[in-house]
Amino acid sequence: MKLTARDFQLVQGQKKTECAMGSLSHRAKAVGMPVSTLKTRIRKLVDSGIERERAIEIALSKPIGPQGRPRKPTHF
Repeated sequence: MKLTARDFQLVQGQKKTECAMGSLSHRAKAVGMPVSTLKTRIRKLVDSGIERERAIEIALSKPIGPQGRPRKPTHF
């Protein structure tokens, strides 16, 4: 599909949406954590009986662990 001059102006004028202050996506971005990871952690904590606000604080305070399979040691 070829963009005409009018279509190009519409595409260029669009702004990126900002996260609302206090939302889960804003908090996750501030800590550098994926939103899906934060939601999973919150869901597990809430299911274990912790109230939601406290669960959010706990989930944000935990660091993100290493991902993937561990490397083989190079020396013994």
